[in-house]
Formats: sequence, C-alpha cells, structure tokens
Amino acid sequence: MKVSAVCFGQMREFLPPDAEGNRATLELDDTARVRDLVHIVGAPERLIYVLLVNGERGRLEDPLADGDEVTLMPPYSGGSDDVVRCGWALPSELMSEYHDTEWGVPLRDDRGQFEFLVLEGVQAGLSWSTVLNKRANYRDALDGFDPEKIARYDETKVELLLTNAGLIRNRAKMNAAVSNARAFLEVRDSMGSFSDYIWQFVDDQPVVNGYKSMDDLPAETEASRAMSKDLKRRGFKFVGPTICYAHMQATGMVNDHIVSCWRYHDLT
Repeated sequence: MKVSAVCFGQMREFLPPDAEGNRATLELDDTARVRDLVHIVGAPERLIYVLLVNGERGRLEDPLADGDEVTLMPPYSGGSDDVVRCGWALPSELMSEYHDTEWGVPLRDDRGQFEFLVLEGVQAGLSWSTVLNKRANYRDALDGFDPEKIARYDETKVELLLTNAGLIRNRAKMNAAVSNARAFLEVRDSMGSFSDYIWQFVDDQPVVNGYKSMDDLPAETEASRAMSKDLKRRGFKFVGPTICYAHMQATGMVNDHIVSCWRYHDLT
C-alpha cells in the first residue's frame, strides 16, 4: 500500500531524496503501522512531538491503510527567548504550544474541521485563550466533537450542557453547535467530505501570506466572505466573515504566521 509522509521542521531532513517539498509517498506492507513508517523514514521517535494520521492525533502503534497521510512535527520548543513566535502566542505555554503544533497546519480531517468550526463560533466576542482553556471540557461534553452524535442532541441535552461550568454557557452558541452539526452532515453527505467542500474556497491549496507584523493580518478576506455567505446559505450559524477567516487560519487554509516566526517557513 502507498502512504504519504508529511514532515515539518527538522523532520524534513529524514525525507527521501525524491520527496516533493515536505511530502513523500512510501510503499509499505499491508500490515504496517505508523511506527513502521517512522522507521523507514529514519526519524528518531524522540524527535516526534506531534503525530497526526489523516489530520487526527495518532500513535506509533496505529495501523495504516492505503492512502493514509502521516504528519510528523518536531518537538515543541517551549518558551525559550531565542524562539520567535507570532505575538498572540506569547501569553501562556498553552497558547504557545497550540501555535507551534496546530495553528496554520493544513487540516483535511472532517472531525477536526468540525471541532474548529464549533470552537471558532464559541469564540465570538471572546479571546481565543478563553476557548483554548476550555477545549478539553468541550471535547468531553460534546462527545469528542462527533457531528453525528451532536446532531441528535435535543432540548433536554442542551439544557444539561448549559449547566456545565466547564463550558461557555451561551444558549445561542450551544444551539448553533447542534444546528451546525446537522448542516455539517448535510454537506458531508452531499459532497462526500466536508473538508473537500471547505478547501474549495482556497482552490484546495494553502494560501501562503508573507506578513511582517501581526498588525498586517486582515480580519476577513474575499475568500472568507465567500465561505461565510455559502455556509450561511446552508444553514450554519456563527459563521461571519471574521469567524470564517479565523477558521481558515487555524486549519491551515492560509499560512498567517508572520515571516519572522519560526513556524512560517516550516509551513511554507
């Protein structure tokens, strides 16, 4: 079977000579696991800080299937003074870790796309750090952001969620999570993949910007306005152009790390 290995940062040096950019296609046995791919690439396991299989967190013992994509990222570099990051990532270690390992990484997994869609909607009027601090609570309370389960939530379930002190108890946002799950499933079922649908707004390729300052980043773009308009037409809530652009940034549809940030070139 054929499996893609996508490497970032110092992991790139372990890719074979015929790799295209940071991606290589490898031939593996049908019984291969992630660990086998890592060994074939030659990357030391100790250097792997984040491991994704088809956009979701994975483990070395996970089995692989034909067409899978395994992403390998270098260790989180912590808060050392010699690491340049985007300014918004500096307030806390949690924000820095999120910045270093997730923000701007192309995400093509439906479940992951839905999670960010919900969280970006929850963020409306709040700081991202507030939402990030409650992310684990949301994962527990919302069945791991499983859209099929959330789509079946009724008023009783919503009322129960609104009593959960670990969540942002906003009725409109909670109702939106449920209605968005239903709209999400309609898109997925009609198009085969929500990820394929959402990526069409950037022609299926990450837009690599080259901003020198956080002040240069736009709040919305023509692409996010088009995305917002189409999502609203399909029944989604809390998907204004600004929220949509934040979603595009988070899921790697655009690379908005400033050029001096250590992650900018890793993701370019």
